[in-house]
Amino acid sequence: MTFENILLSDPATAVASMTSRKEPAALARSEGRVELRYRRREAVSALAHLYQRGCGRVRFPTVDHAEYPEAVLINTAGGLTGGDHMSYQIALDEGAGLTISGQAAEKIYRSVSSTAVIEAEIHVACGAVLEWLPQETILFEKGRLRRMNSVHLEAGSRLMALEATLFGRTAHGETLRSASIRDGWKIWRDGKLLWFDNFVLEGDIHAKSLRPAVLDGAKGMATILIADDQAGSYLEVARKLCRECGVRAVATCRDELLIMRVLAGSGYELRKSLAQILTGMRTELAGHAVALPKVWENQ
Repeated sequence: MTFENILLSDPATAVASMTSRKEPAALARSEGRVELRYRRREAVSALAHLYQRGCGRVRFPTVDHAEYPEAVLINTAGGLTGGDHMSYQIALDEGAGLTISGQAAEKIYRSVSSTAVIEAEIHVACGAVLEWLPQETILFEKGRLRRMNSVHLEAGSRLMALEATLFGRTAHGETLRSASIRDGWKIWRDGKLLWFDNFVLEGDIHAKSLRPAVLDGAKGMATILIADDQAGSYLEVARKLCRECGVRAVATCRDELLIMRVLAGSGYELRKSLAQILTGMRTELAGHAVALPKVWENQ
């Protein structure tokens, strides 16, 4: 007997049947957190605190001739979807140095309703140097992402940071007709807000990205930031690297912050141009040749 027949023949039975129905099980969500603190000990940077939870993991590869120790962030869930949450807390004590990268591109999968969230809280003390160099984030069709990086710098510290995003799997020809990204930066130096940037693109991203004032048809974008007391002295090198990287890229400087924007037509072009720019800028900052982290070279 169908439910409709029960309702017509025996209302009491129908009510009992309705109240006995179980609510759908909540979808499983991924949650991860990584905490790192480095301090300077015996002229080298050493790990002072490590905490990892859920799908958030970190590994410390042994690298030869690296400028600083390397930490590789890993999402064991393999990607994020609506309701997933990844958080990072990074702290460098006075004089410490660290390069942080990601094991692979972060993937933002289709979301049923809610939004995937990535948050980073970063503290860099006087004389410390942090390189924040994750690999690309790939936004899938119907993916929803909200990301915010909050950085607190002390005078005499340096930050080199990257965030790169691909709008769809360009190698598959994917077109984003319904997706959402909110991507932001907040950077303070000695308690004063130095930079606040919030990029928002929602809905038919493909159509909106064709507008010249938005992405002008680009499939991938990246922002490279260098916060340093001497940021202005690197501007000409940055502009030269932008001209020679093979895609559309520009550089400007605002007080103690060097800002570089990159637009590319494919994931391959974006990665190739970023590798060239990052290698050039890291070499300029270090005063000698510095290779990218191995996880970048192996992709």
